[in-house]
Amino acid sequence: MPTIQQLPRTGAVTAADLVPISQSGSLVTTTTGELLAGTQPAILAPTGSLLGRISLGPGGPEPIDVGAGLVLESGTLIADVSTLRSVLGVGGAGSGSAAVAALPVVSSLAASDLIAVSQNGTNAAISLSNLLDGETIDEASPAGPASDTDSLWVGQGSSTMVRQTFGAVWAWAAAHMAGYKPPVLELSTNTTLDASVHNGRILVCSSPLTLSPAFATMGSGFACEVLNLSSGQVTFGTGFIVSSGQTALGPNQFASIRAVSYSQGNAVFAAVAGAAGSAGAGTSAPGSVGGLTVSAITASGATVSWTAPTTGGAAASYLVQYAAASGGASVSLSVPAGTTTSVLTSLAAGTSYTVTVAALNGAGASGPSSQTTFATAAATNPPGPPQNLAASGATASSVQLSWSPPTSGGAATSYTVQFSGSGSGGWSIFATGVTGTSITVTGLSPSTAYSFEVIATNAGGSSAPSTPASATTLAASGSVTSITWNVPPGTQYSVGNGAIGVNVHVAPSTAAVQFGLSTSSATAPSAWTAATHVNTDLWGAYVAVPTTAGTYYMWCEGTDGSMPTVYATPITVS
Repeated sequence: MPTIQQLPRTGAVTAADLVPISQSGSLVTTTTGELLAGTQPAILAPTGSLLGRISLGPGGPEPIDVGAGLVLESGTLIADVSTLRSVLGVGGAGSGSAAVAALPVVSSLAASDLIAVSQNGTNAAISLSNLLDGETIDEASPAGPASDTDSLWVGQGSSTMVRQTFGAVWAWAAAHMAGYKPPVLELSTNTTLDASVHNGRILVCSSPLTLSPAFATMGSGFACEVLNLSSGQVTFGTGFIVSSGQTALGPNQFASIRAVSYSQGNAVFAAVAGAAGSAGAGTSAPGSVGGLTVSAITASGATVSWTAPTTGGAAASYLVQYAAASGGASVSLSVPAGTTTSVLTSLAAGTSYTVTVAALNGAGASGPSSQTTFATAAATNPPGPPQNLAASGATASSVQLSWSPPTSGGAATSYTVQFSGSGSGGWSIFATGVTGTSITVTGLSPSTAYSFEVIATNAGGSSAPSTPASATTLAASGSVTSITWNVPPGTQYSVGNGAIGVNVHVAPSTAAVQFGLSTSSATAPSAWTAATHVNTDLWGAYVAVPTTAGTYYMWCEGTDGSMPTVYATPITVS
């Protein structure tokens, strides 16, 4: 048997090569791959490398790089202090410390300057402006009761923050109180009092109006002054307690208004001062008015008339009060002196009302007049649509319409006539308040198809439109003086296929034109297509493509043969 040294030497070894082994006393064979499976491969790494495992899954050690400021010396990981200081931006190169005293000194800070902070264990920087903006009041310690020595931050002549005491601020405010003037606010329409607008103000009423209290928006402690400089009265709305017992403030009178909460609830009080001797005020309150009547009664309104008092002082204004006879809130109207009528509006149809009138001046109010009762008319049903609308007698600019009254609903008192031109997409009103059942609609365009509708109206409302009627206006007559091509014909068409769309600008705009095709630019066509008036001075038509191949020219002229015009570019039909 040869020895191992006597065996021939292989040039390369593969995982499939066989080697003999003894297994349980028997000689067997295995591959080199099976023999070496699971053994640790050779670890080859450069000197000074740190080994670890950074890849996913099984495998051997892998080299790991160390970052700036760290080095591996003789198997030990150490810090390079000089490099670390450079990376972190502290200290000087090669310095062993970062003393604050060694840093440059600044005399001021800008909003963009950065300040070092530690946020959740991580070093960071924040600008000075963001640092200050982030400061909130809840970061301060709780304060005790306020005193004159307490301090406030203020900016005094610059943006620099300085401190000021409560005592100094109060002394400054007190010095200005003597010159304080309450704001003046002019009122000219009915007004509901609101603390955000009226509290602490002088309210000057320049027109007769009604003041209404609203405790929810006034609040306890609300105060204002009301001065009536109008020629009529300022009425106190429901909810006021008035010192004089009157319901209104006469001309040249004023009142102090207070809102309070107390043990019995909430109250809005008006203390009325007299205006004896002032302009327009009487030396005594006026007597009662007389001759109260109600006229011009409709379903929603009426006119109240009376005569001026013949006793007592002269009336400076009148107070008209009315309410539904069945109960409900009373409505007050102010009427200036010199007027002895008042129109009531927005009444309910078919309802009984009571009305009284009182006279007022600066000295007080008269007793109310005798009460008068009246009833509004029953509600009127809107009319049904007009019937049998017909259009006839068309001209180039007008159409005659006629119709019959509605056969349903309430009777019509007037009509509205409207029209819509072909392609306009909407309705235009021609006339309203028409009392007859016929009308001539004018101002229409020639050669245009129109639709017409009529709507009936009465006090109860308006009807649905009538069934439309249609008519087409005639072509305009007259000679053409100018033709300008707007959409000329194309240059290539298929024999007998479709139509050629063309249009032109015409002067005068009401003169009708026609289009035609000729095989010559010098000889007019023998057949013509009438144009349609599009709008303003624009006329157009669709001309059938010839059924014979050849070269053609498009012509346009007035329907009376005036201003024959040929488009210079020929048309090829093939």
